[in-house]
Formats: sequence, structure tokens, C-alpha cells
Amino acid sequence: MRIRNAATHLVLLAALGVSGAAAQAPKPDNALKVKTRLITVDVVATDAHGHAIRDLQREDLQVFDGHSGEQKIVRMEFVDLSAASTALTAGAPALPAGPSAYSNLSLTRSQVAPTVMLMDALNTGTFNQVRVRRDMLLFLKSLPPDTPVAVFLLGHTVRVVQNFTSDLKLLQAAVDRAHSPSTFEQNPQDDPNSASNRLQGVSPSTPGEVVQALQDFEKTVYVEQTGQRVDETADAMKAIARFLGGYPGRKNLLWFSESFPLWIQPTSENGGNPAVSSNPTGVKLPGQEFSGAAVYQDKVRAAAHALSEARVAVYPVDARGLEGPQSYSAVNENSSTRRHPGGDIAAALQRESDERTMAQATMDELADETGGKTCKNTNSLAACVQRALDESSSYYELAYYPEDVTWDGSFHKIRIKSARHGVKLSYRGGYFATDTGPRAGHEPPQKLLQEACGDPLLSTSIGLTADALPSPNGSRDANEVRYLLTISPNALSFAPEGEARAVNLQMAICEYDPKGTSYQFYPRDLSRSVPEAVYQGWRQNGFRNIFDYQAKTQDQRLRFVVLDVPSGVAGSVDVPAHPHDFGSVPASLSSTVPGTPPAPKTGPMPVIIRLTFHSPAGGTSVLDWRNDKLLYQGDLTVGQGAHGFFQMYFEQPFHCEAGRLVPKYPSGTAPNFTFQFRSFAGPVALVDLNGNEPAYSGDLPVDASAKHFFDSLWKLCHCQEP
Repeated sequence: MRIRNAATHLVLLAALGVSGAAAQAPKPDNALKVKTRLITVDVVATDAHGHAIRDLQREDLQVFDGHSGEQKIVRMEFVDLSAASTALTAGAPALPAGPSAYSNLSLTRSQVAPTVMLMDALNTGTFNQVRVRRDMLLFLKSLPPDTPVAVFLLGHTVRVVQNFTSDLKLLQAAVDRAHSPSTFEQNPQDDPNSASNRLQGVSPSTPGEVVQALQDFEKTVYVEQTGQRVDETADAMKAIARFLGGYPGRKNLLWFSESFPLWIQPTSENGGNPAVSSNPTGVKLPGQEFSGAAVYQDKVRAAAHALSEARVAVYPVDARGLEGPQSYSAVNENSSTRRHPGGDIAAALQRESDERTMAQATMDELADETGGKTCKNTNSLAACVQRALDESSSYYELAYYPEDVTWDGSFHKIRIKSARHGVKLSYRGGYFATDTGPRAGHEPPQKLLQEACGDPLLSTSIGLTADALPSPNGSRDANEVRYLLTISPNALSFAPEGEARAVNLQMAICEYDPKGTSYQFYPRDLSRSVPEAVYQGWRQNGFRNIFDYQAKTQDQRLRFVVLDVPSGVAGSVDVPAHPHDFGSVPASLSSTVPGTPPAPKTGPMPVIIRLTFHSPAGGTSVLDWRNDKLLYQGDLTVGQGAHGFFQMYFEQPFHCEAGRLVPKYPSGTAPNFTFQFRSFAGPVALVDLNGNEPAYSGDLPVDASAKHFFDSLWKLCHCQEP
């Protein structure tokens, strides 16, 4: 496997020249600390009949933040998606398109908010999965045109069955196959096949303490299995939040599920059979009163927080619909006395009612915290879906800067009131008062990158597009591929650094095995400081890099992951390791190098084929590979030119330690000492400064003057004075 940058690091120098004074990297102790941040809340306003209210003004609403009192609304906008098509892209400009381009954002325009239908096979029995699938297939026939819907399936992990589309046939096919055999555990007290119930059926005279000990063990296992199911569901919710985070505005998550309990009551409070709930002496065993207890509210709230930060409203739909007690159900093979060998039907009915209440409490928690609504105790599942679509078509986007708030990571509840009579408001429940992005500062960048590689879904907070290009030699061999990666600058944190802009950007290339279950991880540091001209070029064209890749036969796919370190947000995109379609570099870019400023309006941008060096005294030199060789010439000595090159490229992220160049910050990666120079005619010179001396390869000759230049640069890279 071979992955390398293709002239990426040379672009800034070529476009701007290298001055003798390089900008200094920001010191860790001078890092900008955000003491407040804009809180955005999507507010659905309806009247007593459930109809949208469209004429609220800023003075009609009051916002209260935790215990900090009323807050000043700095922005309030009514969003009416049904009135006009609204762009739903992440704003990455001039993105490549066509069959060779792969993006982590699939929507362009819509009059309805993006909606994910999550078919939950992890927490839903097979019978109710069939019910949901039947109802949704009928509902899709009446789905309004141009409604972007995605279908996900939740098992032990979450996967995309169908990405966003408004194609009815594709959605129906996706819903039809979005199911899986149910494997979730049953409360052992109501399972006739549990060891304790079978023991009672075979040996009714078994001592009560023996049965109780067995029941306690079964309940402990049940709690552990339920906890694993809760963890997997919460992780899936967070992955969906990362998947939807890059789409602006309000999004819907329709969660079709029987859910899981928000808490599990202790054994003594769980309707146990009095005949076997204690030992023969009537004295409870030590700890028995708390056996099998669990509370999952913190995990649910963490998932709800991730979704609300991504502006995703959850609409849980109880897949059980409106039904009577299952203990009496004729279709239930475990009904009546077979289901309850102990004969305590009343206790079983109470447990069933409690479990349903606790599962619906989980649904209510997710809905309340994200601004959605729970659909329960009804068989009109299609009406629930339609209500979610209607509510998301018109809402108020409200924003404020919290005042008198301590940014200590604690949860702050949001309350919004309306001075107008008869207005019903739905909105997210609150936020965690972190002073930067939701994950920034808590985990090292490399760990976040690895998590993004292992994530079952893509992350969209940073918009990415990867375009497969022919290999450097012009071949369209699927094993020799060049990828043009375009990074949307909208979510990147550009810190002012004198007259320049600094970006702290980490990247990883993840290479997956044929089964997609494991991957090789290749991190790299894209951090840099650039003048205003290049920054403005990025704003217009995106931040671009080109990577060459030599695929192994067994390789299936790659994932490019980009992390904005200050905010903690990430973007990822999957590409095939052996693409069949190839694109071309956009006209606004050089044909050989990425990341350059926008082309002048008078014509296309010329190919970058030399680096210009300037000194404060007015001297000029160039490293030139325009024609038939790579050479260095001009007024400046090779030492001056090499020093300027080193300052711009290496001095910002690295420093010398124990005789070698190492990253200044713990999150940094090792420096890349390999460079590629492609002439106008096509020949390439590769310069490798990693060894004991510069090494040259390729079909473009390197002149002696350029070799003197790289001799000086080699010494600087290895912490030696030239």
C-alpha cells in the first residue's frame, strides 16, 4: 500500500512566495478560549388544532436558560420549507460531481426537512417489525413528492439501507428489507423457558431460597443484556447525530421501536411471586431488595444531547401500537398459565404495564430533549409520521448568547414561553455548557479520528467530496488511483494569526479489509498558517488536497476523515479502493496541485511549476521545474532559500528535540520529508529527505543547483545548521 501527498505542501509556497520571516505557530497557553457560544433552538409553534402559527414576532417569545434568567434573543427567523426550495448542502463550493465523485452530503434541494426512518430490530419483536413495515409501505404511497427520506436499520450496529432519496420505489424496497430477526431478551420472570420457571414446573417443592437465588442470577443477566442493548442503541443515536450534523436546519429521526426501559426496578418492586420472593424464614437475603436494578437515564440523555446539538428532532413511534395485555393474547404462545408457571397473573400484568411505561418513558425523554413528540398507544402509525413531516416544514429558528452562565459542562435546561394565548411550543430540552465544541478538549485528536474510522456511519459536520482521478502517469488503472479531496471550509476554525489565518486540521486515511471489520490507520497533519489571499481562495474553492493510492487486490474501500481540532467536529467520506469511473481536476485548479487560490477571471489558473523566494532586502530566487529539469537559481543563496522553505513548511508545527524534528503538540504527526515535482510536460522528480542524505528518483532530472538546495534543506530537517 502506498499513500502520499502529491505536491500538497508546495502549493502555499508556490502561490505566495516564501518570505524570510515565517508566521509563528500559536502557543498552547495563548489558545483562544470561547467564553460563550451561540445556542440555536428550533421552535415549532402550533395552535390548539395542531396547525402551524406563522406570524410570531421576537417580542412574542421569551427564552430562559437554566437558573440564569431570561436571555436576549439575537436572531429569530421563520423557516417555511413548504414555501420555497431551500438549499440543504453544507456549502462546500465548486464540489466535483458525477459518478467519480463521492460525498458525505447527498442532499441538494428540498421543500421538506431531511427525515431518517430508523427501523429498530434491536429493541423490537419480529411481529411488531412486520406491523411497522406493513404500515410504512402503505404510507410511502402517499408521501409528498420531493420528500428526502433515508432508511436505516438498527441491529447490534446501525447501517444505511437507503441514503436520502425521494424515489418511491427505492424507499419501498428499502423499507421492505429493513428488518432482522429479533433476539432481545425477555424478562426471565415471564419466560416459561427460564431456568427458574422450568424448575418450578418440574419440582414445585423446590425450596424458596433456591428458586430466589436462581431468579436473582437470571435478573442480573437480564439487566446486563439490557444494558448492552441500551449502549448499542445510544451509540447508534450518536452516530446518526454525526451523520446528520452537516445538514443545516432541523432534521427528523423517526424511531420505530418497542424501545427499552429508562430504568429497571429492583427485584422486590418488580412484581415477583410472593411464594418464592423470600427465604423460608421470611427474611430477605442481604442486597436482595436491590437485585437487578438499573438506571439508563444518563445514557439516554447523552444520546439526546448529541442529537439536539445536531438539530435532530426525534419522533419515537411505539411499534406495539394500541394493544391489550399480552398475557391474555391468544397469539402469544406463552400466554396464560404456561407463561406464568407460578400462577401469579396479576403480578405479570403489573410487570407488563410497568415495562411498557418505562419503555415509553425512554421515548418521551428522547422526544422532549430534542423537540420531537412520541407517538404511542395508537395504531395510526402513518399519521405519526405525517405529523413529524408537517411540523418540520415550518418552524422558528431562534438563537441567543447565554448570559451569566458558568461554562463548566453542566446541563442547562431551556424554557421558552409565548406571550400570545393558545400557542403550543415544541423545542429541544437544553444543552451542556461546554466552552467549545461538544467533544473538544476531552479526547486526543487521534482517538477521535480512529472513532470516525470505526463509525458505522459517515460524519458530515465537515463537508467532504473525494473525486477519483487518473493516476499520475495518466493511467486509468483502478489499482493506481489519485483522489482529489475537497474540504468545505464552513465548519473549520480559522484563527487570526497576525495578517494570516491558522487552521488546526488533522486527517486520517483508513484502509479497510475485505469484510470491512478492521482497518489500517494512516494519520497526517494538515495544519497550517496561510495569508488572507489563500484563505479567501479556500472560501471560494474549498480546501483541496490530492492523494495517490496504490491499491492491494484485497482492498475494498478507503475512508478519508478530517478533524477540526479546536471544535472537535469531523467529516468523513468513503471511496472505493478500485474505482471504475474517473473525473478530472476542476478548471479552477492547477492540473497538478491542489489548494491554490481561485483562478483569475481572465482565464484558467496556470500550472504551478516553480517556487519563488523573496528576502526582506529585495533578493529573489526560484526553485524551478518548468522544463526538462529541476533547478535552483537567483540572487539568494541555497541556504537562504532552504531556510525560507523550512520556516514556512516545518517551523510552525515542529521543533527540534534530541537531534530530530518532532511535533510541537501531542496531537501532531511526524513530519513528511518526501516531495514530488511534476513538470509541465509530465515527468516527475521525487525528493526523499528521510535517509542519511537526500535521495532522488523519477524521470525528471535534478540539477546540481537544486541538489545543493536540498542538501541545505536536509540539514535543517535533521536539526543541523546548513
